[in-house]
Amino acid sequence: MKKTLRFWILTLITFSMIAILSSSLFSSYIVTKKSLIENSLKQNEVYSLKLAQMSEEVFESMQANLEARKPDVIKHMDDPKELTNILDQLLISGKNFNSLSVIGNNGVAIATSPNIGIAGNKIDSAGVQEALLKKESIITTPYKAVTGRLVILISTPLFDDANNYLGMLNGTIYLQEDNFIQNILAEHFSEDGSYVFVVDKEGTLIYHPEKDRIGESVQKNMVVQSLMKKESGSIEVFNTQGEQFLAGFTYIPASEWGVVSQTPYESSLNPLNGIMFKMFFYSLPFVCLFFVLAFLLSERLASPLKKLALFTLDSQNEDTNLEKLKLSTWYFEAKQLTETIENYHKKQEETVADFKHQSLTDPLTGLKNRRYSELLFADLLEHHQLFSVIMIDIDHFKRVNDEFGHNAGDEVLKFLANKMQSTSTKKDVCIRLGGEEFIIILPGTLLQDTYMLAEKLRIEIETSIPPTKKKITISSGVAEHKITKESLSDLMQRVDEALYLAKSQGRNKTVIAT
Repeated sequence: MKKTLRFWILTLITFSMIAILSSSLFSSYIVTKKSLIENSLKQNEVYSLKLAQMSEEVFESMQANLEARKPDVIKHMDDPKELTNILDQLLISGKNFNSLSVIGNNGVAIATSPNIGIAGNKIDSAGVQEALLKKESIITTPYKAVTGRLVILISTPLFDDANNYLGMLNGTIYLQEDNFIQNILAEHFSEDGSYVFVVDKEGTLIYHPEKDRIGESVQKNMVVQSLMKKESGSIEVFNTQGEQFLAGFTYIPASEWGVVSQTPYESSLNPLNGIMFKMFFYSLPFVCLFFVLAFLLSERLASPLKKLALFTLDSQNEDTNLEKLKLSTWYFEAKQLTETIENYHKKQEETVADFKHQSLTDPLTGLKNRRYSELLFADLLEHHQLFSVIMIDIDHFKRVNDEFGHNAGDEVLKFLANKMQSTSTKKDVCIRLGGEEFIIILPGTLLQDTYMLAEKLRIEIETSIPPTKKKITISSGVAEHKITKESLSDLMQRVDEALYLAKSQGRNKTVIAT
């Protein structure tokens, strides 16, 4: 029996749908796979950059700590006991060094912290010899210390006033023990096999989750080769053990190290099967609906030809009348049988929300707000860091609002904020507590320097023309935090009392808190 037109229409539609669905799923598979790979590469690149920035900040801090104590060390080069005390203090404050040492220009260790039994001995290790030879600030490549540890030396040279080389002040990092690198990177791993590692400028592993690999040379790795060329970026790579990874990498100029964050290739594509199944599952109802409509439509398309065939079979009868045959011609003007299936694929991007955005800026002045000051104070107190505070209040500010209006008052507040920022240094933080109350937090600044800054600001305000064109003045209270015995509330009370005293003494004054 020959197949009917309806059968062939349904067959054509069936094959068309299978072809469209297959090609859509296949193209979606290709695009989604590419998207997952690109997302993984980008995430690892951004992640490595973040970790590199963190590491670079720590290095800069470590080198700054060594530089800051150089004068004290040079002053007591002939006093090992005092040098030991200085190193003990630096070890506690620096936190990131595993040990510290002072070594003379003859290579003999003068003092160490903690006491590792090398004081008085000549040190012939590679790092010390390199530092003695170069007589400059260096970060060495990994080497075996006299204690048998695999270490990195951060060294700064010591010169007297006559520029005579006295030796060096060293900070040491124990690579295979707890150190600041592990503190930054150890938590950065994932159950999908992602991990972070660090190499030095010669391609030697400085950090790796597998501690027994620290000190291993991985120069053959393409990512490491890029880092050795001082490059940053992302790439698909096979590691030295033949495993395929998607890696992001960042070069750290301060230490000439490189940070690599990488994810196994297969792990990056794990979501792909689930995405494709969902796409097929979501498209299935539309496919079924289309087949039902196609079944109904095929009947209408085949009906005129069916009537014509029946008419021809019955054409021998005398009663057959051509006028009785009514054929629908509606489909002749149809340009297509079906509409194109909607594009099923929608590009999906995985997003990682590390934290909720929290506003820390005063909307009027652009200064930091009270919330920021709380966070900064907490950090300074936690790290027992020296800091001072200037509390500022505009004299007779209510008169400004009463005479010129609140809009003009806002302009005066912004005027003061701009003067505060232009007068203070980069490390100082200008904050608006609310209303016309402002403070400046000065990390690492002594009281006398703080007072001079407050006076400079007061004079600048007094001699400048504000938006109202009418002279304004400020009163300030200044205090230095007593690190060992003062709470934040006590400090703020002292500086507030100093501000009150400045106002009670006629305003336009700066008073140091007692």
